[in-house]
Parts: sequence; structure tokens; C-alpha cells
Amino acid sequence: MIRVNHVTKVYKGDYFKTTALDDVSFEVEDGTFVGILGESGSGKTTLLNLLGGMDRATYGEVLYSDTDIERFSAMEMDRFRKKNIAFVFQNFALMNEFSVYENLEAALLARNYKKKERQRIICDILERFGITELQYKYPGQISGGQKQRVAIARAVIMDCPYILADEPTGALDEENTRCVMELFLDLKKSGKTIVVITHDSVVAGYADCLLTIRDGKLWEK
Repeated sequence: MIRVNHVTKVYKGDYFKTTALDDVSFEVEDGTFVGILGESGSGKTTLLNLLGGMDRATYGEVLYSDTDIERFSAMEMDRFRKKNIAFVFQNFALMNEFSVYENLEAALLARNYKKKERQRIICDILERFGITELQYKYPGQISGGQKQRVAIARAVIMDCPYILADEPTGALDEENTRCVMELFLDLKKSGKTIVVITHDSVVAGYADCLLTIRDGKLWEK
């Protein structure tokens, strides 16, 4: 379970002070698909960064089960993230100089899997996501929908219990959006916990639970 308790995030400079999140609290049950809906500038990406340990709250707690990640050092957060949290981004975040196969393999190399084991896992995930024919192509040679399939496959191959997605369909057409959201639903059925940040009410409609954020405040569930 993810628990966000009275989280506030304030950005300060010499001549400004901006409250990106204002006393936000909610829970995400394990094995559920939660959508966080908000317009640009609403604070939703800041919230995702806090959930993923990429930023720190000014006040409040972000807990995974009973573990408060706000108390982690940078090294401890990095170790926790590698074991528990996978990310999917709008811009796919694929390495353009690597093939699809190599992009997937990079996630396994970081965990010291042996070559035969890497090959088995990658072949399984390529088949599961219907992208076997793409394995020797490079990101510049495939479509946006195919890139997002690869990006989600890379997140899944890390076998983390939590998947955080930031506008994962923002660059996709209607058909590819539907395909990507169905992949997320399949992942939920397999036991993963999914949190998707979006400004698209159609995408949000796939979620079990919807949170709406406006001007840094949580408005409804």
C-alpha cells in the first residue's frame, strides 16, 4: 500500500514561493489501478515525483507499507526504487542508440542476470507484449505506440510491484491509447499496483479509483 499523509511541496527562490502541493492525503491499495487527473500545472507531476522518490516533500509522509521514503538517504532511495518502483514516461525514455532488445536487456544488466537468463526473460516479455518482430529495431525505426509498448515492457521486466506512469498516452492516438491502457489493466490483473498521471478523462476512466488534483489540492476521489 502507498500512503500519502498531509504532503505539502513548496518551491522557493530569492523572489518567489510556489506551493505545488497543499496538504495532500490519500491511499493506494496494492493491486489496484489509480488515476490522478489534473491539468498542466495542477501539481500532478510533482506528486508523481514524490511517489517515486525523485523529489522530497517539504512537509508530510510518503509511505510504502510502513516505510517512510522521505527518511531515506539518496543511496537508500536508489536501492528501494530499483527493487520496488518502475516508471513509464510520456516521452518513452528509450535509449536511441540501443535496439529494442538492448533497451530491455539494460534493465536486467543492472540486476546482474546471467546471459541465458536475460535471453529467456526478454524473449518471454517480447512475446507477451506482441513486439517480438521489433527486437532488432531501434527506437527511431518504430511508431509511438510501439515505443510505448517497449517502455511498458521495460518497466514490467524489472518485476517491481509498483508502476508509476506520467502521461503515458500523451503522444498517442486513440487506438494506441486503448492498447496501452489494456496493457495496464492486464498488469493490474497480474498483481501490479498502477498509478497513472494524466490530463485525459478517457484514460482516467480505466482506473479503479480516480483522484482529481487542482492547484495543488486533492479535490475528489
